[in-house]
Amino acid sequence: MKALAVALLVPALAAAAPRGPAKAPSRSAKKSSADRKKLAPEENPRLGGAARAFAKARVRFEAPADRAELSPGDVTVRLGITGYALVGGAHAHLIVDNQPALQVDDASRPLTLVGLPPGPHLLRAVLCRPWHEVVKAPRAFALVRFWSGPRTPGRPGTVAEQQAWPDLRRPLLTYVLPIGQPHADAPRLEAPAPAGAAVAAATPASTDPNLGGSNGVDQPPPPPPPPPLPAPAAPAHRARPPALDFYLSNAKLGRRSYKVRVVLDRAELQLVKAWEPKRLPRLRPGTHRISVDLLDRKALKVRGSLNRTDRTFHTP
Repeated sequence: MKALAVALLVPALAAAAPRGPAKAPSRSAKKSSADRKKLAPEENPRLGGAARAFAKARVRFEAPADRAELSPGDVTVRLGITGYALVGGAHAHLIVDNQPALQVDDASRPLTLVGLPPGPHLLRAVLCRPWHEVVKAPRAFALVRFWSGPRTPGRPGTVAEQQAWPDLRRPLLTYVLPIGQPHADAPRLEAPAPAGAAVAAATPASTDPNLGGSNGVDQPPPPPPPPPLPAPAAPAHRARPPALDFYLSNAKLGRRSYKVRVVLDRAELQLVKAWEPKRLPRLRPGTHRISVDLLDRKALKVRGSLNRTDRTFHTP
C-alpha cells in the first residue's frame, strides 16, 4: 500500500511544481505601458470631445469685461481655463465676431487683439483637442460682448448691439471647423514676445575687432553656403477629408429637435442630427465653400446672424 501511495503522489507533485522561471515582461512592453499611463486625457485620441474626462473643463474671459466700453485700438484678452490642460497640442479657439477661429496655445499670458474697427464686438472661446475637435462640455465655451470705442447712444447703438450680439437665452451655433481662410483685414492675435527674445534683442554688439566692433571696421561677410540638396519626393497620398465641428448652446440636436444644415460647394448634405464631428466627403484639391445653418424643430432657420456661417477653405 505504501508503494502504491508513493507512486500516486510523485506525478501529482511533479505537475504542481513550476516548470521554469516566470518570463519577465520585455522592456518594450514596459515602455509602451508607461507611455499609455503618461498620456493625458486631453491628448488621448481614444477619448471623444464629449467624454466624461472633460466634464469639468471650463473656459472664461477674465478680460475684457462683458459690455465694456474700451478705448479704440488694440484689445487685451485674458482667458481663464480650468479642468482642461493645454498640453500635447490641446488649445483654445478664439472667434472674433464670426470670423475664422484663432488658435490659442498658451492662456497663461494676456493676448493682444489687433485690427478691430470701432463698434460692438463679440468674442467666443471654445476648448479644443489637439486635432481641433471641439470639447462638448457644458462650460467649455464662453463669450463676452464689448464696444471698441464709445457706445453709440440711443436707438442706433441698440440696433448695432442686436446685430452683433446674440440673445443669450436663445440657441446659438458657434462654427469652428473647417476653420477657413481669414480676410486680409480680419482681426489677428499678437502674443507677447518670450522673455528670452527680449534679452537677446537687448544684448550689445561684441567689441571684438575680429567680429566687427569697436575698431569701426566690419569684416567682410562669409561666403554664402552651398545650395541645399533637393529633398526626396514624398510618397503620393490623398489627404484625409476635413471635418465639420461646432459648439451648440441652449439647444439639443435630434431627429425631432434642432438640426444643422450643411451646404458644401452648392450641394446640400444630409442634415446633422447629432452633436459630434462630421467627416465631410472627399474633396478635390483646391478651394471649397461651406455654409452652415441652425434649423429649429420645424426645419426653419433659427433667428440670429451668428446661426449662419459661410466659410471658404482649401484642401491640398
